[in-house]
Amino acid sequence: MVIFALWHIRVVTVPLFFAMVFATLLLPLTDKLTALGLPRGLAVLISIVIFLGLLALAATLIVGSIVGQAGQIGRLISSGAAEVSSWSHPGNGPLGSDRSAVDSVISKLGPGLKTAGSGLLSKASREVPVVVSVFAGALISLAFLIYLLAGAAGLRDWVVQQAAPSRRVAVGRSITAGWTTLSGYVRGTLLISLFVSFFIGVGAIALGLPIAGTLIAITFFCGFIPILGAYISGLIVFLIALAGGGLDSALIMLAVLIVVHGAESIWIAPMTYRKTVALNPIATLAAVTAGAALMGIVGAIIAVPIVAFLWVMLNELRSEWATEDGAAGIAG
Repeated sequence: MVIFALWHIRVVTVPLFFAMVFATLLLPLTDKLTALGLPRGLAVLISIVIFLGLLALAATLIVGSIVGQAGQIGRLISSGAAEVSSWSHPGNGPLGSDRSAVDSVISKLGPGLKTAGSGLLSKASREVPVVVSVFAGALISLAFLIYLLAGAAGLRDWVVQQAAPSRRVAVGRSITAGWTTLSGYVRGTLLISLFVSFFIGVGAIALGLPIAGTLIAITFFCGFIPILGAYISGLIVFLIALAGGGLDSALIMLAVLIVVHGAESIWIAPMTYRKTVALNPIATLAAVTAGAALMGIVGAIIAVPIVAFLWVMLNELRSEWATEDGAAGIAG
């Protein structure tokens, strides 16, 4: 019921949630500047300016790189897919069996990207309502972010005061638990994406692969899509390595992918998240799939942190209320 309601008012909830995500990164900076003696308003202004600068830089390096190189990405993926598909014919490669269906499936992976670079922008220019909607959502999210940075503590206290007096402690603790989980998820995902993209980039540059910078951008961006993002970026990197460097480079890159993602799963992720996110993998995959079905790539990115945030809050409320009800029963 809660998810259903949030979906129907997504024009507000999505910008608010993005503001909350960015606030988890900027609130520590704002608090630190305030502790140094700056007025809260000036601390918020400095944080927002830094945030917008970094956002513009990220958009230029990541989105601009992917869109600008979309045609070449498509050609390389098509070439790599064609090489893989040739292995399905007798005597042509390691698959060594005749499976004509492979040709029709794999060969379609790349062509769709060949015209994406110019097509994306031209389509966006035609879809004026969509562009306006995205711009309006960004402005709303920025407004929410400013208010969160300026008075997050006051907002929390206000929400707590709306609960019944007997439930206020539980509500306060649930908000704190949810915020801690969201903060841990955002920071953990950012650090892991940086870790994975750095070492994948090192491997791509060392092998002399084409568009290595774009591969780094794709890997970093896909890092924000739980579970599926690693497979998507890994497949793209492997096919481009195959097309640009041959089978030896592709196998080396595959080994790099396995080692990096293995290290991330075994050591980096547990140390980074520190048990702040404890969703079952099935629930995580279901959330990503549902988010992608409802809102495309944006939904795939934000679905898991939304579910984790709400899940922790509900669990904390249920635990606190059970404790309070048990204490009241004993007292009675």
